[in-house]
Amino acid sequence: MHRILIGSICGLALATAACSSDSDSPAEGSDVSTAPVVNTAADTKPVDTKRVDNGAVDTGAVETDLLATEPVEDTEGARDARGIVEMLASDELAGRDNFSDGSIAAQEVLYGQLSEFAEPAFDGEGIDGYLQKFPDGTNIVAVIPGTDLADEYVVIGAHYDHKGSNCRTSDPADHICNGATDNAAGVAAAIAAARHETAAGPPRRTVVVALWDSEEDGLLGSGYYASDPVVPMEQTVAYVNFDIQGSDLLPSMANSTIAVGAETGGPTFVDSVTTAAGASTLDTALLSVIFGQGRSDHVNFINKGVPAVFFTDATNACYHTAQDDVTAVDFDKLDQQVATATALLADLASTDAVPVFNPAAPVATYDDALALLAIAEPAQGDFSSLGAEGEALSTQLLVDLQALVDAGPDAFTDESIGTLLGGAAGFIDALTMGECIPAGSS
Repeated sequence: MHRILIGSICGLALATAACSSDSDSPAEGSDVSTAPVVNTAADTKPVDTKRVDNGAVDTGAVETDLLATEPVEDTEGARDARGIVEMLASDELAGRDNFSDGSIAAQEVLYGQLSEFAEPAFDGEGIDGYLQKFPDGTNIVAVIPGTDLADEYVVIGAHYDHKGSNCRTSDPADHICNGATDNAAGVAAAIAAARHETAAGPPRRTVVVALWDSEEDGLLGSGYYASDPVVPMEQTVAYVNFDIQGSDLLPSMANSTIAVGAETGGPTFVDSVTTAAGASTLDTALLSVIFGQGRSDHVNFINKGVPAVFFTDATNACYHTAQDDVTAVDFDKLDQQVATATALLADLASTDAVPVFNPAAPVATYDDALALLAIAEPAQGDFSSLGAEGEALSTQLLVDLQALVDAGPDAFTDESIGTLLGGAAGFIDALTMGECIPAGSS
């Protein structure tokens, strides 16, 4: 019954963690029954998701000559998360579309970062040792060798590609899809966490840092890796994915973020993610895999039976627009997300209690309703900024969630799941009615 539910209502599922493929649809085979154990960090606040800009203009694939002939300088200051974001999301990289000059420049930047602390994953001199080429693009893969558990692996990753100039814009003079929160910030979080891990000394398990290409075309880079992995999937303990970080959704949700799918690794993984979230000052809501709609790279690992968690701030009004530039990034928030990433990677790379894949987890649970209520309720003061329709949809979600919570866990049925997912979808629609504003704006 739960698998039928996924097929029938996945289109309604909360895009809460949705990020990217052009089709905006779940990847094939992503109906692994996984359940949410909504463990939220203390005093968890809500997380929002918006996704459309009012009156936006689709510029189409506008060709640009903005890519400088000289590479973007990789300075020592770029070793922090902000520096990485500023390089990847610069106009000079022209939106990092696969096979573009901007993509090649991004590969050089990321090679410069990874080669400082991680070994090449492939034979080859210089950058070639880090590149996994496939028909639709080029993944960038590096290895941090382990010690006594070197034949066990933790993969941490994010997609580095974006949409070139093929995105919506509210400013016809601005047609570069910089992809700052989606996903330069996610790449920065993954690299920063891996760098911190090496600075603490060699990990027990081997860590693989994987930066995916062609995610925006349907999760193709991670899909290729899943079919031709650098290390055996059956010896991969977990995959940690970052897709949309440092993003403020509604002003009331600036301190909120989401972790999707920890239940795929059973209680051990849930505990690890919850503990790691406590290393930051953010309120982190844990939600079931279905709330990610199969729209980021974690899906390709789950489909291979690897426990995976997807950290996201969800899609806001800047998503896939030319306005997702550096001004859209909340760097204080990103620093806290790096703290969570660093804590989780350190735990997974050293713990004796590893996640165990759980294919039988339910589609959604009562805990999801609790978590979503904690996400939405504090945002009521911002609902009016979404217009009359958006405010009505958001208010209806609160009514539905409160009813589910008040009914108690024993009354949570398949019908409740439908109500939960449908209400969440309405809330996401409401958030797309908002306006893309710079981070920190009120």
